[in-house]
Amino acid sequence: MKNQSLNNAFPIVAAALGNKFGVKVKVGGSDAYTDGNTINLPAYNLEDPSYKDVAWGYLAHEAAHVRFTEFADFRKAATSPIRRSIVNIMEDIRIEKLMQNTYPGTKRTTEKVVEYLVQTGGFQIIGQNEQIHPADILSQFLLFRLRNDVLGQTALASYADTAESLLEDTFPVGAVTRLVALLSEAPEFQVTRDCVRLADRILRMIEEEQEIEQEKARQQQQSNQSQLQGSDDSSSQSQSGQSNNDQDDDLTNPSSGNSSQDNQSQGDDSQPDQDTDDSQSAQKPDDSEQADQSQGPSSQQNDADSDAQDQQPGQGHADSTGSGADDSQDQDSEHTLQALASVLSASEDDVPQDIFEAVQELLGSQSRNSYDADIYMPVAMDPNRNSSVGNDLMNKVLSDSGKIRASLQGLVQSSRCDRSVNKRSGNRIDGRKLSRLIQGDARVFERRSHKQAPNTAIHLLVDCSGSMNAIYSTDSNRRLIQLAIESAMALALALEGISGVNPAVTRFPFGDSDDVVPLLKHGQKVRPNASAFSAVTNGSTPLHSALWYAASSVIATREKRKVIMVLTDGQPDDECAAKAVIKRCESSGIELVGVGICFDTSHLFDQSICINNVSELRSELFRISRNLLAA
Repeated sequence: MKNQSLNNAFPIVAAALGNKFGVKVKVGGSDAYTDGNTINLPAYNLEDPSYKDVAWGYLAHEAAHVRFTEFADFRKAATSPIRRSIVNIMEDIRIEKLMQNTYPGTKRTTEKVVEYLVQTGGFQIIGQNEQIHPADILSQFLLFRLRNDVLGQTALASYADTAESLLEDTFPVGAVTRLVALLSEAPEFQVTRDCVRLADRILRMIEEEQEIEQEKARQQQQSNQSQLQGSDDSSSQSQSGQSNNDQDDDLTNPSSGNSSQDNQSQGDDSQPDQDTDDSQSAQKPDDSEQADQSQGPSSQQNDADSDAQDQQPGQGHADSTGSGADDSQDQDSEHTLQALASVLSASEDDVPQDIFEAVQELLGSQSRNSYDADIYMPVAMDPNRNSSVGNDLMNKVLSDSGKIRASLQGLVQSSRCDRSVNKRSGNRIDGRKLSRLIQGDARVFERRSHKQAPNTAIHLLVDCSGSMNAIYSTDSNRRLIQLAIESAMALALALEGISGVNPAVTRFPFGDSDDVVPLLKHGQKVRPNASAFSAVTNGSTPLHSALWYAASSVIATREKRKVIMVLTDGQPDDECAAKAVIKRCESSGIELVGVGICFDTSHLFDQSICINNVSELRSELFRISRNLLAA
């Protein structure tokens, strides 16, 4: 066991943070998780500041989920991987911002987690991998940009800039512009449904951009086909005209065959108007080129710098360049369409891991010897209240507790006053000591010293295991648990009326678990909580977890003196674990008293008493308390 003190022990601080955030925290095992009601942290005991920073950040984040997330709406939003990813990112931003508004200190707590992940390479460095899925690019942009801009986590500024640059290279300008405009609403979100609505609007925007790009691609395809058809028609017409001109130049005498060929060429010129216009426009560069060819070798040599030597008539260099630009534009359009479609059809492997899922894995990935098996901080469960039972019990113990309270108060007050002491100086002369002056003794001034008030927090743990259901009196048919609960209430009533005493009562276990049920917390009054004092038994005797809870409770009190009193009738489930916690308590200045009902607890506690006559339980508890307060 590496840390014998409780003051800075991991589970004590975790429980204190849980109480501060208003959530239930359980410490134990080797896994970090939350079920929407309780947060579990591994029982880590090494002095590792970075680990603790990550653990506190995880606790603050999950506490924000427990406090602010509407889990029904959140679960319904997981209809597709990309929708779930976007909603999760938005929801994390929303709850952390609300947590910062409620507890400003959590801003730095979660920033430390981000800084740790940046330093250790916990974030994927986007842009280095050429095969990043578009859905991953979109999610990474949302994650980094919103955490940097909304939560002020400046450690992610460079990541946000890189992600934005990659986003602009992957998606059309219109989509990026609309996305940035939509994200401006994120800082004002109040409920989970707001995040779901924005995620749906983002996905709808991507669908609309996909339709726009599809329409552009269709129009571009039609334009390319039209240009290609026009180019083929003009090339055919140009070749036909070239052939006719060559034949006209070589003819010396017209023949019937040539006349027939001319008639055929004229027939080709009688096409519809659109083809005629295309043919005429295409023939202009052909005629110019034909004229260039007739200028001689020098002109052809100059033209060779810009035209291919094997260029066919009617196909200029400008047309070739235009075709290349069209091909590049088609490829860009196809890439954009594919990116938009990939986002909408993304699978689980295509979206990034949630940041705090990575933290969760980190907390549970420590070596086995890093965990302290002796640590198990239970959850404080709410008691089942019964007003009628509580009122009957209150009326039953009021008379007895009143008498004993008066006795305790008298004892405490008398113990606070010491006998008078005579001094050589003072404000009050003791007349009975004036004779000392004759002997030269000047100690005739009376001075009384007063002790401080008890200033004690007393936490009573009541064993409510199944064995406490045994009947101890055949005449009255009363059970041990009834007597124990009555005694606990009577003692709490008596102690709360004494200045400087802060009592609390907790029963254990809760059901078959290792959790506990606080009946009266430190600082509370008995009467408003009388309905919680019900004689219920179940489970075994997980004393070690109950001691952890009681220790964390008294450590958090302002009283200087701290006492835990354990009322039990049997052996604890794990004696070694119980002894380990007892040793920690003693090293932290907590006093422990064992009260065994027909059971000797001296092997567990240095201060212990065994009550063999069960009917004396109540009087013995008061006697122990009196001795503690008078000490």
